[in-house]
Amino acid sequence: MNIRMKVLALAIVFAINLCWQNGFAAGEVVVSPMNVSDVPMGQSKTGEVSLLPEDVGDVSDEDLFGMEGGYFHPYVSISFDYTDNLYNLDDSFEDGGVENLLTTVSPGIWFALPRKKIIPVTINPNNSSPGGLQLQFKDYEGTDRFQAYALGGFDFKYYTEDSDLNKTDGLLEGMGRYNMRGGLSLQLVDRYTHGEDRLEAGSSTRNQVRQFDSNFLMATADWDITEKLRVKADYLNFALWYDDEINQFLDRVDNGFDLYGYFNYSLLTSFFLEYKFIDVAYDQSTQIDNNSHFIYGGIKWDTTEKVAMLFKVGYQNKKFDDDSIGQEDFDGIAFDLQFTYRYSEKTTMSLDMYRTNEETDNFQASDKTVIGSVFGYKQKFTDRLSGSFDFTYEDSDYSNLHTVTAEDRDDWTIDLRPAGQYLFRDWLMFELAYQYERRESTDDFFDYDSNSVIFTINLAL
Repeated sequence: MNIRMKVLALAIVFAINLCWQNGFAAGEVVVSPMNVSDVPMGQSKTGEVSLLPEDVGDVSDEDLFGMEGGYFHPYVSISFDYTDNLYNLDDSFEDGGVENLLTTVSPGIWFALPRKKIIPVTINPNNSSPGGLQLQFKDYEGTDRFQAYALGGFDFKYYTEDSDLNKTDGLLEGMGRYNMRGGLSLQLVDRYTHGEDRLEAGSSTRNQVRQFDSNFLMATADWDITEKLRVKADYLNFALWYDDEINQFLDRVDNGFDLYGYFNYSLLTSFFLEYKFIDVAYDQSTQIDNNSHFIYGGIKWDTTEKVAMLFKVGYQNKKFDDDSIGQEDFDGIAFDLQFTYRYSEKTTMSLDMYRTNEETDNFQASDKTVIGSVFGYKQKFTDRLSGSFDFTYEDSDYSNLHTVTAEDRDDWTIDLRPAGQYLFRDWLMFELAYQYERRESTDDFFDYDSNSVIFTINLAL
């Protein structure tokens, strides 16, 4: 199909979305009851942005649009997500076990200069992480003198169980990088997000959805001093603010810096030391203002095309500015593992693990210590048919404010997600997935389990 037909297909889908919105607003669209978790801006649940294999073939330099090497890449994703527990509550609650079908329409466009087939960086802010990142930001390793990237997208969400939950989320993100002669590189990354916390006990509820805006910014100077020595410095700024006054106790601004010293043992292996400082300042909850110091030692290992690993382990010291409400400082181990193994051209496995002390996400706690792991498996069966399996485990140990509640709280959560993908055309992909989530807590109020079935249609150029 030529480029005009692809653009026409995207335009038709977007027009259908506009009509769909009008229909919902007028109460004319009826969908059978069912739900799903959020799908970020045209991406799959696994975070994959590109729909296409990287070896799709060459195109002429005149092609302005398209995943095959254009500057601009429009996309539309439509997902239908059925869940048997919309509000993620235990069955003992009135709203526990409520079924829903969430329809999400996600149009967007991204731009790259020089032109790229796939998005050059992945920006995944995490609201409760000090500085806004749960895992270390991966180095951009492009060799072009200059690289620019920008993406804008929306999520139009429609719930069958309660139309008052319908909403529109959005994001804007970008990167600019300049590689100078002499080994010095300068980079700026920014992401603005308008979204909401997930529906669950202690967070967003039927009557009080916690909508927020956040902005993550990172400025980096990276210098290859010699073939063996490299230094890098990051400045971090993360701002989080909530729409409703009742949730503004979570509003805060984080500022920090990150210093790295690398020794390149070989072309494929480097050792590094890292020092990071994060200052966290709350707008209203000033009693839990704090700062954290991190010291790490680590290794970055890219042995072959098959294996890539980043591992660092160290110590985190967190001190609160004020201890008048019973909060306790934190001292403990922190680590970060990011491992990828490409067994063959058709089989890839990945494992991420992390431990750190994070900011609170509820009014009862001053902070929480999180340890987690994420395992991913991808299998390509044919040129068009592929499958994936994702498993996530996370344990959150909350340090509750004993002026509010007598007992601390400890949660563990698992998430299982097998999925199958079919590449119908080089610009059109279908995905069918099943997702199981379960949380167990020392406080039964926070227990839940849910089952979801998600069907997604992705169109991209």
